[in-house]
Amino acid sequence: MLLAVLLGPVFFTLLQTSLHEGFKAGSHLAFGVLLSDVFWIVVAYLFAASLDFTGKYKTVFAWSGGLLLIAFGISILMKKIKVREVDDDRKTVHAKFVLKGFLLNSLNPGVPVFWLSVISVVKMKEHYSFAHEALFFGCLLTTVFSLDLLKSFVSHRVKELLTPVVLHWMNRIIGIILIGIGVSLIIKLYA
Repeated sequence: MLLAVLLGPVFFTLLQTSLHEGFKAGSHLAFGVLLSDVFWIVVAYLFAASLDFTGKYKTVFAWSGGLLLIAFGISILMKKIKVREVDDDRKTVHAKFVLKGFLLNSLNPGVPVFWLSVISVVKMKEHYSFAHEALFFGCLLTTVFSLDLLKSFVSHRVKELLTPVVLHWMNRIIGIILIGIGVSLIIKLYA
C-alpha cells in the first residue's frame, strides 16, 4: 500500500496522463510501471548478490533517471493545455504510455534499491519456499497495479471539474516536481 501511494514521479505522471489523455492511457502507463516492477524483481532476485548499486551503477542510474525525469518535467511544462473530450473507445494501443511508464519507473534508482531490499528481507525468511515468495510478490504487484488503476480512474473522472486554468497550473506544478526530483537524484550523488 505504501509503495502505491508514494508521491514520486510515477504518481504525478500517472495523474497527469489520466487527466489529459484519459483512463485508457493512464492504465497503459500503469501497466508499463507494472512491467518495470516485474523486471526489477526478476533482476534483483536473480542477481541480488552480484549487483552493486553503491558504486558505478548508482551513478549511471542516478544520471539516467535524473535526466529522464528532467526531460519529462520540461516536456510537461512546455505542453500546451487542450481541453478536449477523451475517446476511450479507440482501438489503438497506447504503446508509448506503456514505454513511458516502464522507463520512468525503471530509470528511477530508488526502484532497484527498493526491490533489492524487499528481496533481502524475503530471503531472510528461511521457511519461505519459492511458491511463498511468488505468492508474496504476486499479491504485492496486484495491489500496486490495482491502486494505480484506481488513481487513474479517479483522476480521469474529476477532469470535468477542472478548468483550463487549473489544468495549466497542475501541469506547471507536476513539471516542476518532476524536474526537482530529477535534479535531486543527480545532486545526491555528490552530497
